[in-house]
Amino acid sequence: MLKTLQRSITFLTPSGTAHSFSRSAGLLGIITGLAVLLGWSILPASVIGPLGLVSQIHPNTALGFILVGFSLRLAQYDRVNPSAHTVCKLLRLSVGLLGLLSLAEIWLGWNLGISRLIVHDPAAIPGRMPPTAALAFFLLGSALALLTARRSLPCQILALAVTTITVISLVACSYALLVPQAAPDPLIMPVITALVLLILSLGVLRANANRSFMAVVTGDTEGGTMARRLLPASIAIPIVLGLLRLKGQEAGWFGPALGLVLHVVATMLILALIIWWNAAELDRITQENHRFGYAVKDTRSTMLEILQHVNNAVYGYDLQGRLIFFNTAAERLFGVRADEVLRTSIYALMAPGSAAAARLILSNRLIGGKDGPRGLVLCTAAGEQECEVMTILVSDRNGSPVELFSVAAPLLDATMPGSAHRQPLPPDHGSVTIRSRDQLARTSGEGVVSR
Repeated sequence: MLKTLQRSITFLTPSGTAHSFSRSAGLLGIITGLAVLLGWSILPASVIGPLGLVSQIHPNTALGFILVGFSLRLAQYDRVNPSAHTVCKLLRLSVGLLGLLSLAEIWLGWNLGISRLIVHDPAAIPGRMPPTAALAFFLLGSALALLTARRSLPCQILALAVTTITVISLVACSYALLVPQAAPDPLIMPVITALVLLILSLGVLRANANRSFMAVVTGDTEGGTMARRLLPASIAIPIVLGLLRLKGQEAGWFGPALGLVLHVVATMLILALIIWWNAAELDRITQENHRFGYAVKDTRSTMLEILQHVNNAVYGYDLQGRLIFFNTAAERLFGVRADEVLRTSIYALMAPGSAAAARLILSNRLIGGKDGPRGLVLCTAAGEQECEVMTILVSDRNGSPVELFSVAAPLLDATMPGSAHRQPLPPDHGSVTIRSRDQLARTSGEGVVSR
């Protein structure tokens, strides 16, 4: 049960930023593709030429933008709606088939006439899709199909291949402005096409950013921080230095040999400075994390010391249901010593009929739901007895579940002597939350204790 719930947490509480970027990328692809298809289908050839957005994007390319865009927009419903899953699968296979047929037209000389279904003006001859764009659509379609099959690693590899192709094309187009023969024609695709394909490939990567090696880049860890700082520099610096080198050679400041030496040395020096700066920042973050970790341990020790002496029975357990804390009041309620029950299952404290209700409470907490005190039948020292139990989830500062604590009090009949003196459990409305290194604890109102 717990393993099933833990596998479901990522799906039930997805990263909002990642899915928002994927949907935005998909919307951009849909809008761009529809605008271009509308231009090719209704405008005459004399008007299409001056319109850069229409003339620079092949009709088949625009169709591919729409297919990829809808695939990304529907990705959030892929696993919850069978109809959406079927539509997503058809769209993603269509993207790969479009790229494959376009490659066949280029390499085998076929004339399938796909663009003629869109362009009705005989004078408007769109030609063929650029080879790099056709290859990019084939790889994107394959990546999306693997995303449907939940094969995260090969999906990310193919999406990164598309990112690489588009970056190569953009760099080649930039260098071609300075040196016309800087890049061969097969590497060139229209700038707008390359930019949209780049954004779509990043959208595919963000659609499953919490898995495989992309999880390292997007994770809230020192490694993720380092990757997010170094990756942009490792991409931008060589491109900028290459442009400066070509500009210097064109101006006659130095020849090709000296330009190559200056390019290599400048790249080494700048990357070394960035790595040194990044290492210094990571060292500072690590030291702060150590201080924060010590403060958390002290706070938890204080919390456990307080819970040890409260009037209500309190017991804590990990995500596998093994008891890790048992206070004095719990020893009196259950009639056992703490050293006898620690590391055993919490379900040994409950009547068989209450096990399902206890698992429901646990699942509600793990998926972020709110749940107030519940009545459970516990195996107390007086026999099976109905008790009021409130369960609190303890999370680390990244929001990952760590452990749970339950506060239990017997539900006594109001006519019984001494029942009026029982202290009821408080409503589930407060919690101790460690938000920052400067403010260690405050009430969060979420019903979850974070550390």
